[in-house]
Amino acid sequence: MPMHTIKENFSIYKGRKQAEQRFREQLSSLIIKTFGSGLYNQVTIRGILSFSIDYYIAEFSKITRNETSYTFYKFIFWLHEQATELNANYKHESFSDTITADYIACYRRVLKFIIEEGCGVQMKSGEKVDAKFKKRIEPILDNLLFLGEMIITCVNLYAEQDMIEDVAEIRFNKKNLYTFQRKHHYDFIFKHIQKELAGHLKDAIVDEKGHADLNEALHVSFGINYENVCKLIGSLHQYFKIKPGEPLPVNWEGLTRNLHGEYGVSLETADLFFRGLCLDNGNRMSLLDLARKPYNLNRFLYKPIVMWNIDSKDFAVLGAHSWDESLSQYVTNAIPWGKAPLEWMSKASFKKYVHRKEDDHDKWLDDEVESIVKEQGLQYDRNIKHLISKNGTITLLKKDVGEIDFLIIADKTKKLLVIDDKHLHGRYDTANQKNDFSVFTEGPKSYNASMAKKLEWANANKTAIEQHFQRKYHNTKMSLNDYSIEGVFIVNTPTLYMYNSTYRIYTIRQVASVLTGQHVDPTFAIMIEEDEQETILHVKYPYFRKPKYITFNADSEL
Repeated sequence: MPMHTIKENFSIYKGRKQAEQRFREQLSSLIIKTFGSGLYNQVTIRGILSFSIDYYIAEFSKITRNETSYTFYKFIFWLHEQATELNANYKHESFSDTITADYIACYRRVLKFIIEEGCGVQMKSGEKVDAKFKKRIEPILDNLLFLGEMIITCVNLYAEQDMIEDVAEIRFNKKNLYTFQRKHHYDFIFKHIQKELAGHLKDAIVDEKGHADLNEALHVSFGINYENVCKLIGSLHQYFKIKPGEPLPVNWEGLTRNLHGEYGVSLETADLFFRGLCLDNGNRMSLLDLARKPYNLNRFLYKPIVMWNIDSKDFAVLGAHSWDESLSQYVTNAIPWGKAPLEWMSKASFKKYVHRKEDDHDKWLDDEVESIVKEQGLQYDRNIKHLISKNGTITLLKKDVGEIDFLIIADKTKKLLVIDDKHLHGRYDTANQKNDFSVFTEGPKSYNASMAKKLEWANANKTAIEQHFQRKYHNTKMSLNDYSIEGVFIVNTPTLYMYNSTYRIYTIRQVASVLTGQHVDPTFAIMIEEDEQETILHVKYPYFRKPKYITFNADSEL
């Protein structure tokens, strides 16, 4: 099998290109038959992407419906455990030209797709893991990895069309096989963003007490010591002699009764706790929703106990690394935004804990920004609801302006910065970042609309703001006469829209350089060769705007 050993300990399967040919031929023929083969406008491309997504999903589902071997799904689960442990130890790392960070991310998502689809399969046990098995499943796995990757690719391109002008292109080669690609310089910019990603994420603010607080909330609300749950899972692996990385299949009562018998948790409470982490054929999402709604909790990432039917009996299947990943995801990407299993939220005390975390998480970002501002010795005010000027108190809340997170006087740039902090989800795919784009840009209550009102108010009340700071810092000579006013968003983790936004968006790692005037947006000169012509694109922020081309014939003399 085309298996790669990473860091001498982890096995990663690399899908082979043979899978691509058959599906490209079929879909290319269908696209040409349905849409023609000429140049497509963006509306037609949108239709083709939707058509293609339906095709890939249908082919993916056909394979999983026909694959009924429990041995196959157990092998997929083992591959996922390997990749999940690797990701936990070496997050966002590339290991070779073929096993890159992007490949690992897509690979893990597709393996999750297969595991989730397994909830709807009537599996049969008994197939041996031998040379015959490996030879049988290689083309199946190749096909699923290719189809899954194309589902994700097309969903991302579909989302990009809402955010980026003239982004997608579909062409056919001499064999009439399709190629999906980004136009202009956009692919170059995406690669640049990917290089920046790790640095932004490294400096992202995390809840240092998140895991401890979750453990405490589980103890208060359920009477469950989380360490005991981990011990139970470990002991069940030992009892059933499960090899490292292989899934643990156990009947439901094996979970609830053991938690009750070993640690005194009532059967009702144990059932409620485990149900919150259970994915079955009733609550799992469709493949389309799995691809386009990555933060819906009804997915394996958040529900590490999958219910599989094996030999006509239902089993709860779980793995140690998937379990750890899920609980970590709740701490970092769910609970701080008020999201948790509905079963857990039925406990009033747990619901209160979740909403407390939701209220606190914006403050974490505000605190970090304030710390940076203080380090730079700048004059500022935080959480401004009213100003005190010579003419009295001016209230922002009654003027449809709302609270301003920060007003900062950046002396070196001669700017009065109107700051809004937005603690966004950590998002790693374009389809999910479309959510960020929507909350910034769409509707009268969007972040951009709110910022526009704050800037209108600030420009109309510049003198009052000056007087407010004179009073706060006991300096009647302080003046804002030479200062311009700029609206800025500060986010915890990067988002695609920050590279093309109406108002500038910076991550926490960029704040100090922005305040001191040292931040410089990179510019690029990109040479594009096409149809015997060379095109030079000079690209600067905002990066995702349809360019004007400077073209010359490659064979002409200078």
